[in-house]
Amino acid sequence: MAKRGFKDPRREAPGQDKLDLEFSAKYKKWKSQDPAPRPQLALPNTTVRWIANAFAKCHKRLQVVGHLIVMAYFFLLRVGEYTPSSEPRQTVPLRRKDVKLWKNGRELSPASSLEVLLTADAVTICLENQKNGFKNCTLHHYASGTAGFCPVGSIAYLVHETAGLGEDTPLGTFLDEQGTKRRVSAAEIRAAILQGAVADGLEARGYDLTRIGSHSLRSGGATNLKIRGYSDALIKKLGRWSSDTFLRYIQSQIGELTEGVAACMAESLRFLNVGG
Repeated sequence: MAKRGFKDPRREAPGQDKLDLEFSAKYKKWKSQDPAPRPQLALPNTTVRWIANAFAKCHKRLQVVGHLIVMAYFFLLRVGEYTPSSEPRQTVPLRRKDVKLWKNGRELSPASSLEVLLTADAVTICLENQKNGFKNCTLHHYASGTAGFCPVGSIAYLVHETAGLGEDTPLGTFLDEQGTKRRVSAAEIRAAILQGAVADGLEARGYDLTRIGSHSLRSGGATNLKIRGYSDALIKKLGRWSSDTFLRYIQSQIGELTEGVAACMAESLRFLNVGG
């Protein structure tokens, strides 16, 4: 009713911040009855590496899938930032023109051969628009030094696959064996991640495979950074979080996050009470 210009019958005044007592009580009850959230579980980098290595030996489509997954893991990307959607949205998936490959501080031409592009030692991406409304967000990574598991190498391959297709071509686009232009979907990303989770034996390590999905890459990358001791500020910047909501992605059920904590807490330490 309020959207159509009528008075909201639940409020005595337009500026009233709380609804009437009866409605507020019902809302509180409904909220308490809601089931606990079940976010997708963080993937260990061993799973992402398995996908990268296994898919590198497959046909072109799966190679592209593997490189997209590596890129998403290292840059903490949402799946909508590198795959198409059937629904209208403000997120603009990464395109060839949103990427810069560097070698010794000089930008490489995206039209270079794959051999030249693979010599890049750094990569920059720019997200024109995102789910949270942040625009022109620029992120940078240097080469990992691990062959086959590197954001620079994977993006070099994805850029090469768009050769001759125009600078507005989304990453993840390629020409198949018949010369038809194709693009990897979000469903293919999810299927590949589940395959990797099974192959990496995550069930035996306490994982519920129904809670594995494309968001597991974003959570996995953030959790990996936290375990390695990187600052919250860096994690927030890389994941484009404007607040501490990123802490939801640093999942407490990951055992390594509390390794050594109990031993530290058990060390003798007496307090000096300087208060009353």
